[in-house]
Amino acid sequence: MSALLGIDYGATRTKLLLAAADGRVIARDEVPTGSLTDLAANVRTFAAGREVTRFGMTVTGTFHAATGVVGRSTNMPWLDGTAPAGALADLVGIPGVAVRDGAATATAEAQLGAGRGAEDVFLLALGTGIAGAHVVDGEVRAGSHGAAGEIGHVVVGGSHTCSCGQTGCLETLIGGAQLGRRWAEERGIGPDPGCTAQEVVAAAESGDEAAVRVLERGARGLARAILSLCALLDPGVLVLGGGVARSPEWTVWPAVERARDQATFHHLPKVRLAELGVWAGAHGAVLAASAPCAP
Repeated sequence: MSALLGIDYGATRTKLLLAAADGRVIARDEVPTGSLTDLAANVRTFAAGREVTRFGMTVTGTFHAATGVVGRSTNMPWLDGTAPAGALADLVGIPGVAVRDGAATATAEAQLGAGRGAEDVFLLALGTGIAGAHVVDGEVRAGSHGAAGEIGHVVVGGSHTCSCGQTGCLETLIGGAQLGRRWAEERGIGPDPGCTAQEVVAAAESGDEAAVRVLERGARGLARAILSLCALLDPGVLVLGGGVARSPEWTVWPAVERARDQATFHHLPKVRLAELGVWAGAHGAVLAASAPCAP
């Protein structure tokens, strides 16, 4: 039986999902993110003994869909200026297509998940990085340079320098790895890249005041970003997902409540939690592989 492979090539972890033509999941796995050579080795192991006709893979950062070339990926700089789908296809012998991570996640949620039935959906994915995409009538609005939806690099305040070079980006306050760094700094022990967002939430739940402060600042930043999003795009449905959103009582709902309290002319849309979880990007990559324009 032939199958399509979805690869969610994340900054920290990579998810591999094999699906039948009807969308039924055949197998899935998660591996540490490495170079394209490492990814090729993982794909070969995962797909061994299976007939994979095409793959779709997500990429982070700015991406030009017509050429397949990544402009700049702040969290995965080894992709800058490359055409990763073509390179991976050469390594594994399977044709494939790349799609921006936010676009993949948004398309999957709009078609298969929380955005079903809505004509206008914005997906905000809170992970190691923060991705977004606007889906209107089933099509992702990519922008003239493939960079639309990079909401993680909207400046919302704070003194922290982002990986993109700006100061005060949303990602520095509520990106998964950044939450851990902020918590370490709040406790006076310096940056600690090894601390996860889940650990920060667990600490807050146990009464750690430093963790509570970090999450409150993250929620305030997210509220500002939501208000900016509403002012610029006025989406019909806002879907929030990603690893950080798995603790919505500490991240999503405080931000939404604050945004509603601070809204003036803004019209806040319906807000829903993503339904496909951390596998949304992989499902979106499968959809990209199944599209008629895929090579």
